[in-house]
Amino acid sequence: MKQYYGPVVVLLDSQDTLEWAAAEAAARSAELRIVHAFRWPHLLDLFGELTVDERDLEAAGEVVDEAAGHVRQIFPSLRISTTVFPGRPATALLNEARESTGALVVIEHGRSFERSLARRLARRTTGSLAVVGLTADHAAGPSTGRVVVAVDGHDRSDALGFAFGAARRRGTGLTILQTGPADVTAWQTAYPEVDVRRSAVTGTVASAVLAESAAAALTVLTADRTWLQQTGNATVGRLARGPVVLV
Repeated sequence: MKQYYGPVVVLLDSQDTLEWAAAEAAARSAELRIVHAFRWPHLLDLFGELTVDERDLEAAGEVVDEAAGHVRQIFPSLRISTTVFPGRPATALLNEARESTGALVVIEHGRSFERSLARRLARRTTGSLAVVGLTADHAAGPSTGRVVVAVDGHDRSDALGFAFGAARRRGTGLTILQTGPADVTAWQTAYPEVDVRRSAVTGTVASAVLAESAAAALTVLTADRTWLQQTGNATVGRLARGPVVLV
C-alpha cells in the first residue's frame, strides 16, 4: 500500500504552525509551500483594471522570504517554495491545492473559514486539511502521544491510510475509534510496526473524538458531507485539542 504524498501547503500564520508544517513535509520527503495572503488597496491601472502596488508585493515577498529562511535553519535540505497572494487566504490555499495531487493544507486553529475550506477541499481537490492547535503542556488524554482516527462502516481507506502512515512516521501507536464494523487487517499487515488500539464508540462520535484527541500527536477525520452532518455542532475548532487532519 504505497502512498503518494503531495506538497505540504501552509498558510503563514504563526511560527508554531509553520514549524509543524515543515516537520510534516520533512517526514514525508515532500515539498513545503509557504503561502502569504494579504489585503491590498483596490487600485486601478491606466486601463481601469484592478492592480496591486509593487511596494505591497515587495513587502509580502519579504515576509515569506523570512519565513522560508527560518525553516531552512531547521530543515536545511527541505524543498521550499513561496507564494504571495493579494486576496482571501482560503482562495489562495484552494488554488495551491488544485495544482497538486494529494496536497496537505495546513492552517492555524481558530480560523473562521476552517469548515468551509474543508468542504471545498473535499469537493474540488484531492487535498486534505490540517488544523494545528497545539495542546497545553499539562493536558493529557487516553491517547496521549498517539495518532487517533475515527471510522465507521463505510470505506474510510483514505483516512486509515493517512493515519497509519502518520503513526509510522512519528514512531507511535494508532487508536482507531469505530462506530461500525471496519476491516483494518490489510493496513495492519502493511504497517506491522504500528501498535493498534481499537475502541468501539458507544456514545456520540464527537464526544469520543474530543476525549481521545487531548494531547494526541494527531487526530484524523474524514471530511465528506456525511461526517460534517454527523458531528453537528462539534466543529473542527472544538475538536482541535491537538493537530487535526480532515482527509
